[in-house]
Amino acid sequence: MSRATKRVLLVDSVIWPHGLEPDPRRDVCGWFRRWTPPSLPVEWTRVGVETDINAAHSPGTWDGVILSGSPRDAWTEDSVNLQLGQWILRCRDAGVPVLGVCYGHQLMGRVLGARVAPHPEGLELGNTAVTLTPAGRASRLFDGLPDHFDVLSSHSDVVSDLPPGVLHTVAGTFAANQGIQDSTGLLHGVQFHPETDPDSLRLIWNPRRELWRPRVRFDLDSVLDHLKPAPSGPRILHNFLKHFVRG
Repeated sequence: MSRATKRVLLVDSVIWPHGLEPDPRRDVCGWFRRWTPPSLPVEWTRVGVETDINAAHSPGTWDGVILSGSPRDAWTEDSVNLQLGQWILRCRDAGVPVLGVCYGHQLMGRVLGARVAPHPEGLELGNTAVTLTPAGRASRLFDGLPDHFDVLSSHSDVVSDLPPGVLHTVAGTFAANQGIQDSTGLLHGVQFHPETDPDSLRLIWNPRRELWRPRVRFDLDSVLDHLKPAPSGPRILHNFLKHFVRG
């Protein structure tokens, strides 16, 4: 492996319902890996969220880390949240950039001192309009993006009440804090899913439709059946790999 190759660890926190038939499309690392620019040499490694990451991996082994989304609640005191929170801070202290997505974003906000809690209106799902703040426009994570763009969302918890030193980079109407960055410029979080596309989001949600229909205040099936691509998401992943991940 050339030293120019960037070593990225993907922490896969997705939990699939029991009893599903095997399906190669449920490759969470692949969802991120597919957007890697051909000109950018990246070696991807996946680790499951149940792994004791602090014991198994030294932050200095990696040039960058991505924490995926998950149906887990980042605000609970379970052991997975606690160990991943420690890992985020260890990466920051070792100078390793981290991108937190959805659950990863919420967990990052929590360890930085923000409040994380269920949204009082429940679920945000599907195509979502977001806006860059002045801090977001200044961040290379959003290079090449307009002030307003569309993303794909799937969450019912949110980050709120940001403490001093945590920058608000992306704003939304349902979830106000759609993007955050710490004071070192190493930790970045986005509430939405830059890695996904309509087919991937439906793959996640198809087994859950029956359970969630009575829980939401909108037409769940209509939202899922009429999802549109959100190409700004892959651009954010490009930017993280290009501008922040060492190599």
